[in-house]
Amino acid sequence: MGDLVRRVLSMSVVALIVGILSIPLAGIFGMIGPAEGADEEVVLKVGFMQMVDNLNPNVGLSDAAYVYYGLVYDALHTVQDDFVTEGNLATSWRMVPADDPELIASGEPLGSVWEYDITEDAYWHDGQPLTVDDVVFTFNLNIFEYDSFWAYQPYAYFMQYAEAIDENTIRIHYYDRETEEPLPCAYAHLICIPILPKHKLQSMDPFDIAFNWQGVFDGEEYPVVGTGPFTATEYMYDEWNSGDHITLVKNPNYHGGSDDDWEVSFDKLIMYFYDDDVAMATDLRTGQLDIAQFPPQTYLAIKEDVEDDKLQNVETFDGIKCTQYWTEIGINMNEAGNNLARLDPAVRQAMAMATNKTYITNNYYAGLAEEGTTLISPVNTDWHYEPTEDELYTFDKAAAEQILEDAGYRYDGGDYREVMTDSMAYDEGWCLEGRELVFNMLIRRENPEEKEIAEYLQQVYEEVGIGLVISIVDEVTLSSEVYGYKYDTMIWYWSADSDPNYMLFCQAGKSINGWNDNFYDNASYNEAYYNSVITLDSEQRKVYTDECQRVNYLDAAYIILAYPYQTYAWRTDKFTNWGDWEEKPCLSFDHFWTGPQLMFEIEPLSIDDDDTPVDEPNDNAWIMYAGIGGAIALVAIVLAVLMLRKKDGGKKDKSDDSKSPLGE
Repeated sequence: MGDLVRRVLSMSVVALIVGILSIPLAGIFGMIGPAEGADEEVVLKVGFMQMVDNLNPNVGLSDAAYVYYGLVYDALHTVQDDFVTEGNLATSWRMVPADDPELIASGEPLGSVWEYDITEDAYWHDGQPLTVDDVVFTFNLNIFEYDSFWAYQPYAYFMQYAEAIDENTIRIHYYDRETEEPLPCAYAHLICIPILPKHKLQSMDPFDIAFNWQGVFDGEEYPVVGTGPFTATEYMYDEWNSGDHITLVKNPNYHGGSDDDWEVSFDKLIMYFYDDDVAMATDLRTGQLDIAQFPPQTYLAIKEDVEDDKLQNVETFDGIKCTQYWTEIGINMNEAGNNLARLDPAVRQAMAMATNKTYITNNYYAGLAEEGTTLISPVNTDWHYEPTEDELYTFDKAAAEQILEDAGYRYDGGDYREVMTDSMAYDEGWCLEGRELVFNMLIRRENPEEKEIAEYLQQVYEEVGIGLVISIVDEVTLSSEVYGYKYDTMIWYWSADSDPNYMLFCQAGKSINGWNDNFYDNASYNEAYYNSVITLDSEQRKVYTDECQRVNYLDAAYIILAYPYQTYAWRTDKFTNWGDWEEKPCLSFDHFWTGPQLMFEIEPLSIDDDDTPVDEPNDNAWIMYAGIGGAIALVAIVLAVLMLRKKDGGKKDKSDDSKSPLGE
């Protein structure tokens, strides 16, 4: 009986569909007239191979997280075009002159007090106006709760306090945190600390803001309260918890429009998070994504199809990342952990000479990287230091073996070289005689190419007498292990500002137990770094920043493997004005310094941007619509018959959909 009822109902539905669709649609169009359809939302869909690991801008580590922070928050400054500093919330800034009464009274030297004028046009996403009190509140959290607010320590270390001097202007005083003496600050022209809403956070404990706050005010109409060009929806926390995507909406009250003509010309931005690069590539190819950055091999397949005209309406770009991203072998300099023979410079230098960076960039980055050398990426041409020919560690296994032999690490019947009594490791009491040169190496699970690099290094290092024991862990575990300073070696990465202070701070002894991830504390480096902070003349300052990079390179506590390229593909059939990322590196979607320039450049294509005219209804249109109606009716009949033939079954297996956040 059940089958009979289902068949009768199905045929009734078919008859109804046929009846409706047989009516000439021209009659319907004639009744409603040529009415305009409702404007559809324009949505920019972006793919990522990593998640926003935390919505709290004081906690997150991933590059995707920093992109997100840059979309919803603002800082005093941003970086645009070819690493040019521009104001964001700060409309102007300057050193307070030496003849200022306050400086005369305090004895603070020129350059130790900076003044920043704050825009009057910025509003928090919940409608409250941003004031200088919000800016002072944020900076003093980072200054007075320095240990808790670790995320922006490279800026805050030399800050003494911030104060409002009128309703539009703040001053920041800079000093030596160890001696408490005021000092000039050369990097004060670029401060990229996201400004937080005082009216939402002032009742919270600073430690909770820095570590325990989830970055949202869950259940409120505005769960994320920033001043950036995008706002969150009320579903932000649920979306983030689901792990597939987060949705951001254009901020209609963004101050950038009145301050700088920074206007977002689309309605929404959705960040989709993938764990499968093939699925992400499929979504870009089929138009479900507008832009994404891909692993090297997947990117090259897309680029080849674009160049062969097999893939239409797609452009690609590969070049060094504007964020100065690089990967390195980090070697722990702390007197703790598994094997302290790594503290001998000769051991680290031998490892550097046994590292074939040409092979690594060609094979594990598919040629989409430049060989690594020093702490400041060559994309930042003003501040990068390139080692001289005499300084350069070129790949030379024989030379690496000779260094180890001469330094007192020799074979004694085993597979690896051993500590002998004439070695530094023995003399310093780091290792007992006979200890093999075998070190552990931590690798991120999220970056499979780094596992392959580690396995290659394991093979080639063994040829010079050094062993590696590889441990593959997730990035959170790696971070915890690394900052515990008990590991031997690891492969990790850094990104940096356009000003060299950010990156150079992270290798200064002052940043140990903070951003310094390999316990590096070299006296020559520390002196050069300190001078780079207090030297206001840029040419003289570069002498010191170059010295930092030179010393660090020769010491080989970091062996910088590569400056990987950004490998983006984007569609051109929905948005235009993607710009020239070669000429203007900071147009890239990687940009995370707030006020992202690309968001104000790209524009959606309108319906007639391709010059295709839109047909107007005419007297013979009813014939076309009637034909369409008949065709749809025929399709409906076929589908109904197929439904009758289909067997009863369970739920659809969605295992294939799980690879893409967009589903089918």
